Amino acid sequence: MSDNWGFYERRTESEQLRVLVNAGFKTDAPLEGYNDLLSVTVNLYPVREKNHTKREFVKLLERFEAGLEQWLQSLGEAHYVGRINSLTRLEFYYYIGNGTVNEGMIREWVDSNWKFRVQYYMKRDPQWTFYNYMLPDQLEELFVHNAQMIYALIHKGDNINQPRNVYHWLLFQHDMDRQEMEATLKNMGYSIEKDKQTEPDNSYPYPLVISKFEDVRLDTVNDRVRELYRLIAGYGGRYDGWGSIMKQSSGHRVKQGLRRLLGRIESSIRKMRSTRRS
Repeated sequence: MSDNWGFYERRTESEQLRVLVNAGFKTDAPLEGYNDLLSVTVNLYPVREKNHTKREFVKLLERFEAGLEQWLQSLGEAHYVGRINSLTRLEFYYYIGNGTVNEGMIREWVDSNWKFRVQYYMKRDPQWTFYNYMLPDQLEELFVHNAQMIYALIHKGDNINQPRNVYHWLLFQHDMDRQEMEATLKNMGYSIEKDKQTEPDNSYPYPLVISKFEDVRLDTVNDRVRELYRLIAGYGGRYDGWGSIMKQSSGHRVKQGLRRLLGRIESSIRKMRSTRRS
């Protein structure tokens, strides 16, 4: 069992949730001896009302999260399985061993480490039912992948707000379904990319590549993937991913240019020193 954290957004009838879950427990859950679910919920309104900057607000919550985890680990093994974030609250979820902690101990730790409102409860959940609820479904698995891809783009200096051609790969079991979907997607403003090659799947031998000119912010990509996933499901199709060229910010390009220049200078200096020695 290893950590395998994934982030996705889930829409309910009343709100939008941001879920971070450790799928590393998926194949082993439920773990024997860890029958109690501990939920700790931070009310976000009082924290925001203290006029913290966004950075201070996030740092404060990160310190609470880290402190809670360290404290629970110090009492004995406690498995942190995920958190759920909404506009009004931040919920942390753990599975703990029998008798590891009680509500009095939680109250004492919270009173000593957090000055804002916190709610908490413990309940028996030997089958890890709530953990299974937190795990992403098939569409949410795509959202997890989206978040990972966009994080990688940002890390490489991509300006995700800049529009570009974003390509989507769709697969169909029957050519007639592909042709019908092609006509539908054209009417929806998608471009059909005939020159883009893709490997057909044995079970889905009829690929279709489409594109749209837009940014690659997470909300944009998730909305697009949700739209396509639901649309092609009625045609027995499968959504097979997306991609785009990078659009680096000018600042990042300047930094890269400086790094290359400094690298060439350092290389020249090394060569000069080597020549002098010889």
